[in-house]
Parts: sequence; structure tokens; C-alpha cells
Amino acid sequence: MCVSNNFIELQAYEFCEKIRNDSLYKFVGVDYSRSHINGNGLELINTVILQDSDGTVYYVEPNSNGLKFAKREITYKEYKKLQRKETISAISGFVLIIGSFGALMATFVRFFG
Repeated sequence: MCVSNNFIELQAYEFCEKIRNDSLYKFVGVDYSRSHINGNGLELINTVILQDSDGTVYYVEPNSNGLKFAKREITYKEYKKLQRKETISAISGFVLIIGSFGALMATFVRFFG
């Protein structure tokens, strides 16, 4: 089964453009991750590189948290904390769903097996 990740690519590109246009930091560039699916060398945006006036370089993901940091609505420490919190929430949700399916399957086996 093939799943198109065009939506994810488009969203990352749009956030990258918003960060480039709205950033209060100097836009240094973009870090790409290469994908070689079916021989196509697609370059997908992985991180956006920003630099402040002191020369400190920041690597942010092209998402809403990265945009908030670029606009200086949050600090880099707050950005990293939000990213970590969202990662933990996603992993917890995944584990909860898998655990629920496992419990449901065990219940079906017990009653119908």
C-alpha cells in the first residue's frame, strides 16, 4: 500500500516559507533529508537554520513551534521543551492505541476463542 506524503511535504514547505518571511532572525538556509523512493531523489525539508545577531545558530523544524521561535514569541529553550512535549504525547498516544488493540484482541480471544 502506497501512501502519499505530499501533504507533509507541502506543509513543511509552507512553514519554511512563513519562517523565511516572518523571522526576526537571519535565515541561513534549509537542511534537506534525501529520499530515494523508486529511484526518485526527493529533497524533503528537515530543518530550518536561523542565526541571531550574536552569531548563534539555531536549528528548528518547519512547524508551528519553529514559526513561534522565529517570530521570537518563545525562546529556544521553550521551543525545545514544546518539541519534547509533543514527541512524548505522540509516543504515549501510539502506545495507548496499541495497548488498547492488544487488550481488545485478548478479550476477543478469551470470549470467542
